[in-house]
Amino acid sequence: MRLLFLALAPITLKNFDSVVRELARRGHEVTIALHTVDPAPGTDELLAGLRRDLPKLVLETTPQRLSDPWLPFAADVRSNLDLVTYLDPRFSSTYRGRSWKRAARVVRWIASTRLRHSRGVRRLIAWSLRSVELSIPAAPELQQYLAERRPDVVLFSPYVALRSQQPDYMRAAQALGLRTAVAVFSWDNLSSKSRLFPPPSKVLVWNHTQRAEARTLHGLSDEQVEVTGAQCFDQWFEWKARPREDFCASVGVDPELPVLLYTCFTPFKGTGSEVPFVLRWVAHLRASSDPVLRSAGIVIRPHPKRVKDWSNVDLSPFPGTVIWPTEGRLPTDDGAKADLFDSIYHSSAVVGLNTSLLIEAGIVGRPVLTVLAPEHSRSQTETLHFRYLREVGGGLLQAARTLDEHEEQLAAALAGGNSRPSEAFVREFVRPFGLDRPATPRFVDALERLASEPPPSPVRPPLLAPLLRRFLRIPARRSAREAERLRRDKEARLRREA
Repeated sequence: MRLLFLALAPITLKNFDSVVRELARRGHEVTIALHTVDPAPGTDELLAGLRRDLPKLVLETTPQRLSDPWLPFAADVRSNLDLVTYLDPRFSSTYRGRSWKRAARVVRWIASTRLRHSRGVRRLIAWSLRSVELSIPAAPELQQYLAERRPDVVLFSPYVALRSQQPDYMRAAQALGLRTAVAVFSWDNLSSKSRLFPPPSKVLVWNHTQRAEARTLHGLSDEQVEVTGAQCFDQWFEWKARPREDFCASVGVDPELPVLLYTCFTPFKGTGSEVPFVLRWVAHLRASSDPVLRSAGIVIRPHPKRVKDWSNVDLSPFPGTVIWPTEGRLPTDDGAKADLFDSIYHSSAVVGLNTSLLIEAGIVGRPVLTVLAPEHSRSQTETLHFRYLREVGGGLLQAARTLDEHEEQLAAALAGGNSRPSEAFVREFVRPFGLDRPATPRFVDALERLASEPPPSPVRPPLLAPLLRRFLRIPARRSAREAERLRRDKEARLRREA
């Protein structure tokens, strides 16, 4: 099988490292094409490891600075479609705000009136926008790029990112009659990003919760969606921890005392920094009437994208509290993975507001707790995916409404009681085919089955597309001018920063 894996950025590969290695082990030809090469902490180590271990793997970038004048307009159409999607009452204003800026005035106007409550109005606008996008010709440059590689399957991830160009590649692949698949990147992708359109031949999801999301939020049939399990977590089921004394010495906490791990996240834009809440949380524990909580070691793990938030934070008033690691590493090499695993394994409980590391803590078998912080409600209770931590498999997460309630829950967890069991959640959300059944082989099996199916017929534009394009040329030129202006502004800003 010749697989072309279109990945948005190098860090996308973090969740598919095991898949790429399994494909290579089975003798398949794999080309990874990155849309951007924006650096993120740990990506150099990730790419270096793949190049070192898989000499036949091809790593390249997709065509840059595309000249097709329709592409900026297609992106603008999708921004409008995203906003219309988020008018659904299941979504809060937090979601609408993410696509508001790039939507057309008429769509924003509808979104600000009572018309947004009409399902019929939303469906009509969505149908019109999808018709417009399907009338846009597939980019010849992208078709040529794909045809030259002759893939048996084109795999996309994350695909549902806002303003992503991956749907343009999907249109080009479908125009050529290629088999296509979308792999869900993370647990929130189907509920918090963009509309999954155009749909591929197959969507690979972690669990039946995501399968339901694909059906109810994106209009896909069950036949289009295949559950494989969460391949990105396979490694943690077999990982071995280093001795507790060695870990605690490297971090700077007392191995004789319980350790609490606080794992940070990336709040929605406009929410503000997480640092004030974490400091309030630490201060509350240090003032606790419970001697165990007062003296427990506290390890604060910054999110790699927000590590600078902690650069000037003074923890001297809180003995036994450390920020670690301080350089903001992603778990992309064995050393960073060991640090992450050990920080969970050697903790007595894991606390966070809303991050996938809470799932990893459940896999390791640690109590997982949170506080419903009002200042971060946009990133917690106002999101769809947060409730999965509280509901799936009976719930992984113990959620407290106040720090006093949280203190009681945490004290009980450290005492060995009142801790929510994680096995049912992990079985349902991470490994739905059994705790002893890794997801990576099932993922690759699904790709192999897709490659063995007859290729789909090439997708042609609607019959009225040429006529509709005549009316779309003016707004398309406007989109192209705006995209060029934004590109120049970005380059000028980068020059100033340099």
